[in-house]
Amino acid sequence: MDFFEYADLASIFVSGKLWVTYLVGGLCFAVVYIFQAIALYTVAGNEGYSKRWMAFIPFFNTYYIGVCGQKNRAFRSVSTKSLAMAAGILESLLFAGYLVYNIALAKLSNAGCFYWTEEETVLGIVSTQHLKTDIPSALAWAAWCYKFLYDYILVWFNLVYLFMEVLVLSAFFQTYASRRYFLFTITSVFFPIQGILFFAVRNNRGMNYREYMYREQERQYDMYRRYRQQNPYNGNPYDNNAYNNSGYNNPYDNSYPRSGGSNNNPPPEDPFSGMGGGNDDPFN
Repeated sequence: MDFFEYADLASIFVSGKLWVTYLVGGLCFAVVYIFQAIALYTVAGNEGYSKRWMAFIPFFNTYYIGVCGQKNRAFRSVSTKSLAMAAGILESLLFAGYLVYNIALAKLSNAGCFYWTEEETVLGIVSTQHLKTDIPSALAWAAWCYKFLYDYILVWFNLVYLFMEVLVLSAFFQTYASRRYFLFTITSVFFPIQGILFFAVRNNRGMNYREYMYREQERQYDMYRRYRQQNPYNGNPYDNNAYNNSGYNNPYDNSYPRSGGSNNNPPPEDPFSGMGGGNDDPFN
């Protein structure tokens, strides 16, 4: 299915005949496909799975993604391998449907069965393609495909396939990229770079995601427990007043006798005692 996605992207940047668009899109698809095949082959070798040749065969490799991700399940009652097998079968049917649709489109275009209209919108002038009414009888099947195959069949099949693909990819990335499985899954669905992400995690050890989360919780709890043991306060350091029961007198607690305080700290000597002494004003 990624082949047609690359072809659509290539049509944006490459102008020319239809076969040129498919050639450029096919080359881009082949590069990413090879990365994915090598990644699946490596993962299967590390895990000891058999029939690694499936990683290089179209549609079979979709099933093999489920084989490599079988340590996790999207549904408890459905194994990932069974789900991946169904996704591979549906993918092959979709590929055949899109292939027939594009052949019909090319046939109609070469026979001049389309005309274009231009309409001014808020986004500018938009060109719309329409099918002529006088279609040759030999191309009646192509006209039917153009009208009904894509909008009423392929679209709905594609939605079901995308749902199944999300489940299979989620199980795979939960196994080999547990920390970022959600990000990798969504990225693979919306962008045709699934093979690159597979290649990035090919050497990771496979694990059960639930066991991984359990170990992570244990690790975080152990870190918290060690922190509490090593914390010198082991609680709120401000619970106790530092001056209570410490034998330390507050130096500002009415130390002078004239204020009714303690006699432990006598008042300082009057600096003007030589000028008259006492509390008398020396300037009197």
